[in-house]
Amino acid sequence: MSAADKREQWGEFADREHELLDEVEARWGDTAAYDEAARNVSAYTREDWERINTGNAAIERRIRHLMDVGAHPTSDEAMDVAEQQRMHISHWFYAMDHAFHVQKSELYVQDPRFRAGIEKNTRPGAAEWLQAAINANARRARSEGQ
Repeated sequence: MSAADKREQWGEFADREHELLDEVEARWGDTAAYDEAARNVSAYTREDWERINTGNAAIERRIRHLMDVGAHPTSDEAMDVAEQQRMHISHWFYAMDHAFHVQKSELYVQDPRFRAGIEKNTRPGAAEWLQAAINANARRARSEGQ
């Protein structure tokens, strides 16, 4: 993708692409998930990124709606949106089982950049709400033998 396409699809992250990629590689470069994501992302076109961003925006809208109507993060609807997020990541970036999703949800709450990314298009508190929904979804999957 061109620099202009990256800026359009990634926003402010495009300006820090190399810095962020260096950090990702330093933190997770020795993992299978990193290798899989690097292979996948290197082949994505502008159209792929539009689909990725559209799918993510739909998940964010659903989270915001569920929070607005007072859905508890352990409700079926909340667990379903957590599952939708897990599958979106698995489809576009790397295989993510429920345990990995739970682990990643720690970043949503603890890392201000992840929190900001989640709460930018949802609302304050969405990081904790989503983390609780992810944990509930993982428990549901275990009880169903997944």
